[in-house]
Parts: sequence; C-alpha cells; structure tokens
Amino acid sequence: MSGDGLVSATKFLVLALSLLYVVGALGGAVVANYGTTRDLVLWLSFLLVGAALMLVGQLALPPSGRSALLVSLGAVLGGLPLFWTLVVPIAVAAVIACSVALARRAAPAA
Repeated sequence: MSGDGLVSATKFLVLALSLLYVVGALGGAVVANYGTTRDLVLWLSFLLVGAALMLVGQLALPPSGRSALLVSLGAVLGGLPLFWTLVVPIAVAAVIACSVALARRAAPAA
C-alpha cells in the first residue's frame, strides 16, 4: 500500500478492531457467566483499555513512534482475552504492522 491508502486502511483497521473490543466487552459482560467479579473486571479492563489506547493513538496523535506504540499496546492488550478466536490475533498483527509502517514513513530522515 502506498500513500493515502495505507493511512485510510490503518484508520479503518484500528476503528474496526476498537469497535470489536468494545462490543466484545459489552457482550461478554452481558452473556458470559464469570465465576468471580475479578474475572469480569479483568475482561472489561483489557478490552476497554485496549480500545481506548488504540483510539487515542490513532485519532489524537499524528503518525509517529508514540502513536504506533499506543496503537500496538492497545491492540495487544485488547487481544489477550480474545486470542482464542484466531481472527483477532491476525487483525492485531495487521494493525501493528500498518501503524509501525506509518510511523516509519512519518519519521524524519536523519
């Protein structure tokens, strides 16, 4: 991907994965039967904090190393409770690769 295509694809992937994390948090809180309150709090924390970090990294910061770090950290954090789905780890890898590629492209040449 080049130019504007990478920017729009990354933005779409980050927004879609963030939405998936929020829906997963809400759906898990409503449908799943957790043994303890701790399990529910961990589930919600991982997914919602991961979605928030990705959104802040994508929407509030320009493409840079800090932005890529926040997006990558949020993707991994939110992906931990959903690793068993096999689709989420692939999406996490795509989001990380795209955000790092954008950060490298935006970095000033030394």
